[in-house]
Amino acid sequence: MPSKGTPGMKAALLETGRSHEPFREIIDRFGLLLGRQAEARDSLEPVDLGAFAPDEDHFLSGEPLVNFLDIQLLQGPFRQAAARVWPVMGVIFPSLAESLALLERKLTDMPELLSQCLQAVAQGDGEALDSAAARVGVTSDFLLMALGVAYAPCIAAQRQALASKAPVELWRKPYCPVCGSDPDLAVLENHPEPSEFLVSKSGEIWHHCPVCTQRWRFVRMVCPGCGNQDHETLTRFTIPESPREHIYACEQCRQYLPCLDLVEQASKIDFDLAALKAVHLDAAAQARGYLPISPAPWAALGFAEEQTKAS
Repeated sequence: MPSKGTPGMKAALLETGRSHEPFREIIDRFGLLLGRQAEARDSLEPVDLGAFAPDEDHFLSGEPLVNFLDIQLLQGPFRQAAARVWPVMGVIFPSLAESLALLERKLTDMPELLSQCLQAVAQGDGEALDSAAARVGVTSDFLLMALGVAYAPCIAAQRQALASKAPVELWRKPYCPVCGSDPDLAVLENHPEPSEFLVSKSGEIWHHCPVCTQRWRFVRMVCPGCGNQDHETLTRFTIPESPREHIYACEQCRQYLPCLDLVEQASKIDFDLAALKAVHLDAAAQARGYLPISPAPWAALGFAEEQTKAS
């Protein structure tokens, strides 16, 4: 059986599986994948960014740092990450193994295909994605998913170097300042300094990126999915047995984001596992008809368990 990552990660996943028995299989499968991605990330060295110099005005207007990067610099790290992650993914999800092996062979036989794939996954280029999928002989949805699980540790290994080149503390957007991905989790937490993000004494909102693992502050009472600021159409609800776990939902776009309230919690948590550990919140939100903002793969599965319905 593939490794789940560090001993601490293994223990956390086991405990989460026991606490949320209806979702044990999801937690076990995707926990294995997250563990291998963490191992791949930690094995990669940051690339030489060379003349990487993001335009600050363009960055603060909403362009994530990856937009200023020569993504061809990521070819080596991407192939290394893929070599670690794809075999495990094929074990966890056997129906994907043949297509993953085909993709690996095509990338070896057609080196120029890798450039197109990186353009698709890093820059959201739909035309490049469709063209690459046709060349490989797989669907675009499969290719994006496969590229994404290898790209995540690849870009996460460059996160600190990229973030050091721009004032990420001034970022005001709902998506990640480093890689542009949507968040998988919001967190309420206290910080000692006054801030425009602090409303009353109930904490600041921080978002977590499931791709590069960056965390950034976001304004409260704004839907990260559509920008809605009408408090009458912004909803927060909880599951009775988890009063410190919330679901933020928007009645205009019908999207949701899980949220953890850590205002009164001093102990540290593993933010890279936190969204998977909150899979029961995904189920509760989807039982009410909301759609996930998060790009996390388990959030797209669809849930209908009666026991997850929120109060």
